[in-house]
Amino acid sequence: MQTDFSLSQLADPDTAASEKILRACVHCGFCTATCPTYVLLGDELDSPRGRIYLIKNMLEQGGPVGVETVKHIDRCLSCLACMTTCPSGVHYMHLVDHGRRHIETHYRRPWPERLLRRWLGRVLTRPGLMRWALHAARLAKPFAALLPPRLRPLVALAPHRIPASSTVDRPQIFPAEGQRRMRVALLPGCAQQVLAPEINEATVRLLTRLGCEVAVAPGSGCCGALLHHLGDETPALALARANTDAWARAQEDGGLDAVIANASGCGTMLKDYGFLLRTDPEYAAKAARIAALAEGGEILASKETAADSRFPKSEPREVIVKGISEPIEILTVDWH
Repeated sequence: MQTDFSLSQLADPDTAASEKILRACVHCGFCTATCPTYVLLGDELDSPRGRIYLIKNMLEQGGPVGVETVKHIDRCLSCLACMTTCPSGVHYMHLVDHGRRHIETHYRRPWPERLLRRWLGRVLTRPGLMRWALHAARLAKPFAALLPPRLRPLVALAPHRIPASSTVDRPQIFPAEGQRRMRVALLPGCAQQVLAPEINEATVRLLTRLGCEVAVAPGSGCCGALLHHLGDETPALALARANTDAWARAQEDGGLDAVIANASGCGTMLKDYGFLLRTDPEYAAKAARIAALAEGGEILASKETAADSRFPKSEPREVIVKGISEPIEILTVDWH
């Protein structure tokens, strides 16, 4: 794709990165087949290819952003299915994230929308506040018809029962069962630990049985993805720096072989810390190290553990094993 950025625009690191992404696009349209919003709505501007054109024009022109451009970019789910089918390797994720930041800087949303987005960004990233918000939403369900229309779907999504908070998500070390084969950090997260705390609990049980020492590092928490996708970059990067500092300390204290995240969106965000903080001289190298640890952190086990007699083999599920230096193979585990 041809671009028309000025030299002064390309002096900005984000614009320079986006220009390279734009130039990789060849307009083939393979992305449209896997884009859920295009499949549903049939509008070219609600496809990755259409949004790429919108973002290109928006960044080249600078200045105020039109309502139609904001509407189509806001509709993007950031599922990144388009990136799995793109033959040219267009890094759509970085491009749309840049577009969202540009919108938040150059477009003034209606005040109810600003208030809702700010509320979502501040509440959902703080487990304590989110828990209170869910209790309030549960109590408000009988009166949902009296609420503003934009709040009614949020109240409807609130569960009828909110699980108790788990002690697993507090800063601590979970020792490995038997010989320690590796040491990993677990991202406690934000919304997941409120809505489904049993996921982190099961992860700790599985990893410790596999010989992993699991560290929930003091200072680690929300990955920052929610704020990042809202275009609210300052608090998003503050959370990224906090996690980077927390895991860097954990790495210094006892070493780390991987950083584990249970939510796939969180894992994608962690792997991007190196890119997001690349222009920060204090954090660039440190964030790149943490991102590399997250790259190898999907599931961890060794060949010895896979053959361990403690693990029953009835009705096995295959799990990809990666992230260790020892010889590895597919591990079969039972899900309980």
